Amino acid sequence: MSDCEKLLAEKEAKIRELEEKIRELNKKLQKYELKSIYEGIIPENVLESILDLPPEKLVFEIGKYLKQSASEKTKSEQFLKMKESLKTTETKEKIQESLVNARIGVDLAYTQKYDFEGSDVAFLSEDLALKLGVKEGEYVTVKKNGSINMRVLFYSKPGFIILPSWVRDKIGAKVNDSVEVVRR
Repeated sequence: MSDCEKLLAEKEAKIRELEEKIRELNKKLQKYELKSIYEGIIPENVLESILDLPPEKLVFEIGKYLKQSASEKTKSEQFLKMKESLKTTETKEKIQESLVNARIGVDLAYTQKYDFEGSDVAFLSEDLALKLGVKEGEYVTVKKNGSINMRVLFYSKPGFIILPSWVRDKIGAKVNDSVEVVRR
């Protein structure tokens, strides 16, 4: 064999070696890309087991896993929704039985608009309304040394209820007194 043939053979061997390294690097790059794409979607142990498959088989296995996990996820979501619905029903029943204590406050805008004989509007703080499960426009019963039904409008100051002066007189309450508020 001549020197040229030896050099050509070495060159060919080196080319094959480099092509093999390129294939390995491409395969590693593909693995890292797939790991980053499916991270959090497919568990790492499952992903590791399917990454060594040929590309067409890999795509099939990923699709198969995602379809299976989606059906399981749908079933678990339906179960969770049903469970949450039961909790919500129980919570609503408990809320309807509950009462809160509120301090009587004064508000100038309220006084100008709603403080007149026969007014049935009360400003109830949003946090107390949430605890009672009351929506704006619904009625609550305000109790101290008597009780009266009032229509609720939301108020921003936490822990307070604003009542017309005739209501305060009727139930025997003064500003800064504590009253019980019960959902009707």
